[in-house]
Amino acid sequence: MAEIIDGNAIADEIKAEIVAETEKLKAKGLAPGIATLLVGDDFGSKMYRGQVEKNCESVGFNYIEKTLPAETTEEEVIQIVKELNEDPAVSGILPLRPYPEHISDSAVIRNIREDKDIDCFHPANMGRLLLGEPTLAPATPSACIELLDRVGVEFEGAEIVVVGHSNIVGKPVAMLALNRNATISVTHIFTSQAGNLEKHTTGADILIVAAGKAGLITPDQVKDGAVVIDVGINRVKVLDDEGNPVLNDKGKPKTKTVGDVDFDAVKDKAKAITPVPGGVGAVTNMMLLKNALTAAKMQAGMD
Repeated sequence: MAEIIDGNAIADEIKAEIVAETEKLKAKGLAPGIATLLVGDDFGSKMYRGQVEKNCESVGFNYIEKTLPAETTEEEVIQIVKELNEDPAVSGILPLRPYPEHISDSAVIRNIREDKDIDCFHPANMGRLLLGEPTLAPATPSACIELLDRVGVEFEGAEIVVVGHSNIVGKPVAMLALNRNATISVTHIFTSQAGNLEKHTTGADILIVAAGKAGLITPDQVKDGAVVIDVGINRVKVLDDEGNPVLNDKGKPKTKTVGDVDFDAVKDKAKAITPVPGGVGAVTNMMLLKNALTAAKMQAGMD
């Protein structure tokens, strides 16, 4: 039976550390702050915005909200970004995507000042990550590494297989682990479609899964005693013992959140595993705050 890695408990530990560091900075006249930038009224983005505001309040950060109408031009959005770049109350700028089709994500990100890019998608920050000299790293990949650190995993020489090659998780988490002298293999959904996924994953001491497909990883694809980090977030129907959808009070199918790993089956084979929910996501929220804290110190010329 695997150790269930409690992401919520680890997130609470990190939060306490952030609060303590923030109090020290405030005593020196420095108050970290995050600005969110939303264009339009995308439901998911608004939900995330509310979570960021709540998280900022919980650790004593300033929070600045910028919400613009969907018809705002790209030039006007970039002008807001430039104003936030110069605002001393803003340590980090968080663009809430997706943006309307007429606004280029790339144009917005490239105009965020590198030392305020707490999502770490500016090409310069991604380049530093590739070179092994990161100042800020993407929150979700950082959360994966932090979880492994906190449970005492040794990176040097470890065989790590990443399932997923997105710019958001797969590529940067592979670079972060490679920078720790692990041996890295990056696979993805096309590896699975070619029938080759298992030959890679069964050799992994550490398996990091971020492919976006519920139940992709089954016990036969996991090495005995492996550590499994499940980044996936998928909504699936709740089924009864006969495989039929379970209905709610309104007669609609109930749903639940699951990862990319068949948790109940794999937990009996792995050494340690993160649940979904309650694993990577909770720590991701704290790593974003930690980036803002680091950015505030960078901007103040502090080590």
